[in-house]
Amino acid sequence: MEVNVGLVGNGRWGKRHLETLIQLKKEGHVNHISVCDLDSNQLTDLSEHVDASFTEFEHMLGAEVVNCIAIVTPPTSHLELASKGIARTIPIFVEKPLSDRLEDEHEFLNSLNSDNTLVTGFLLRHHQGVMAMKQQLDDGVIGVLRELHYRRRTKRDRPDGAEAMKTLAIHGFDLSLFFGMKEMAKAAPEVFEHLPDEMLLDTRGAEQKRLVIDVSWNAESELRELILIGQNGRLKLTFGSNPEMHLDQSGLLKKVEFSNINSPLYHEWMFFLEGVKSGTPTIYPNAEDLLTLNQWFRDLNQY
Repeated sequence: MEVNVGLVGNGRWGKRHLETLIQLKKEGHVNHISVCDLDSNQLTDLSEHVDASFTEFEHMLGAEVVNCIAIVTPPTSHLELASKGIARTIPIFVEKPLSDRLEDEHEFLNSLNSDNTLVTGFLLRHHQGVMAMKQQLDDGVIGVLRELHYRRRTKRDRPDGAEAMKTLAIHGFDLSLFFGMKEMAKAAPEVFEHLPDEMLLDTRGAEQKRLVIDVSWNAESELRELILIGQNGRLKLTFGSNPEMHLDQSGLLKKVEFSNINSPLYHEWMFFLEGVKSGTPTIYPNAEDLLTLNQWFRDLNQY
């Protein structure tokens, strides 16, 4: 099956998606690339590997040149664009957050059915280091998971309209679901400090399980760190351009090797494209996790 991708949004992060799509096209995973952006300036000097460009989403759909769509626009437009694609049974890859309107997002998620494909861009689920951590946990290397600590600080200025909770911290919330700590969504936080530039959450659940999410824009230094603490040890992943993982058991530190050949975005695209090619409807993360995340954010709004 030929894969003809429509990329909607060619801003800062959209360009990263386009770079990955061009790599995938060169490797034979993608046949045709269309780019759509309301700002025609974003469509100048496009790569020779881009086959078509549009300034109107409806025009791209009407041209019938795409059979899957990636939405990399501001969150305010995600649901509208995704709904139009899903109405045509087109597989959709939409960047996180799925929406900045939690009530509308809840309604949208409940409207999905078994014929739909919706992959939401929780990039770290596709990070090879995170996947290696999941394998270590599944293999019982550190025993039962007790704590998850996610820290992401960036020196970058906060983009206009972005909130730390829905942009940086959302990965920590999602990883707690990915690693099986869904009960934390029901626990009242002991600490919850939420500002546009930063967010700190410290929550304890049943059996003294603990979740810590600490993120900020405009930080003094870069920090990308995920720590899993189990009854028999501790795994620490520092992620970025040169990620490393270490296992600490009784004070003995050991480096854990894992593949780092391609970027997490590349692996995320491969995951999406495999579903497109097979024709298998896929909702990932699954609707239950997406609804849990939605309700979690809605509950936190009361604090």
